[in-house]
Amino acid sequence: MPKLEFHLDLGESYHDPLEFVDAAIEAESLGFRTAWFGDHFVPWGHSGAKSAFVWPVLGVALEKTKEMRMGPLVTTPIGGRYHPALIAQASATLDNMYPGRFLLGVGSGEAVNELPFMSGRWPPWRERMDRLIEGLSLIRELWSSAEPFSHEGKYFPSDFYYLYTKPKTRIPIYFSAVGKRAAYMAGKFGDHLATLTRETSGRKLREEVIPAYRNGCKDAKRDEGQIVLSVTFTTKQPQELWESRQSFGYAIKDSWSIDTPVEVDRCADTLTPADLKNIVHFCKGWNDVVSVMEDYRKMGAGAIVLGTGLDTALMKQYANNLLAVF
Repeated sequence: MPKLEFHLDLGESYHDPLEFVDAAIEAESLGFRTAWFGDHFVPWGHSGAKSAFVWPVLGVALEKTKEMRMGPLVTTPIGGRYHPALIAQASATLDNMYPGRFLLGVGSGEAVNELPFMSGRWPPWRERMDRLIEGLSLIRELWSSAEPFSHEGKYFPSDFYYLYTKPKTRIPIYFSAVGKRAAYMAGKFGDHLATLTRETSGRKLREEVIPAYRNGCKDAKRDEGQIVLSVTFTTKQPQELWESRQSFGYAIKDSWSIDTPVEVDRCADTLTPADLKNIVHFCKGWNDVVSVMEDYRKMGAGAIVLGTGLDTALMKQYANNLLAVF
């Protein structure tokens, strides 16, 4: 059974950039060793109000902390906002300055962030996944190639590629996947799986997502990486949490295809307290939280991502009640 780590999801909304840096500093002082930042052009919902460019924030946060590992969860090297060569360069630069502390989380993207950069066309899932897989192949070759090379791919062809500033360590790639097909691709083409559960029973995770990921690893003839699971916990009542339901826009069915943050807010406003019970673990106390963590660890999770945002009081509660136990 894997040892359970705890990562923090600091997000990207509601606050100015330096506040995220301060939160990373506080998280490290509390004993957390990994933090993730969102990488969005716009917030998930219009009510998020802020959405800084994550890459300079990461650079400052790495400089202001000592050992904490951090990265974007997730960035999208599919040729919309980001050409994969730019992600290779940005990642290599950060690892060159802060060796071994940068983590790269990747995914196939959401329309709300990518559509303005893809000439108003939102590609179907299969194409987005093909773009991501080709992009990852190019990123890895840019990191490792000692000589200039050409690339004859479908989406990112060029007669000349070469990354002049290389990473100093092997940068781990966390492949974001929610469904069965994407989880298989994560196993085949990523180093680790980053996923979330939209049902508190964990049935889909246990019966579909994790087995598909392991099958992908097997078919790629490589060892299984870490399974990183984002889970939402609260000791509040459903009605209390429902008052902030717009922050759960990501949990709407097919949220990846909603094209504006205003529309995400509108859809999130239709969520009911009963809906929230399906996606949030409502716990009576910390013993309940620990019990849920144990269940996910038994499923194979190696790390739980705690969505604290910049709530330092909540960070302290997690540190006091979880870090010592696991």
